Amino acid sequence: MHDALGALRDAGCPVDQLSQAQRDVLADLTEQETVALVAVQRRLLAAEGEVLAHDLKLL
Repeated sequence: MHDALGALRDAGCPVDQLSQAQRDVLADLTEQETVALVAVQRRLLAAEGEVLAHDLKLL
């Protein structure tokens, strides 16, 4: 079973800081949508480096 929120959380997306309504939307992502969002998240984190990555609020 596909766990979009778990995959996003594992990739460093701050899903727990979002509203319940926003988490509900993300929970309904398809596997393909999740893969795309995780890829974007990883690229953004890599572009900012280690120091700034911890302060980013993406999503």
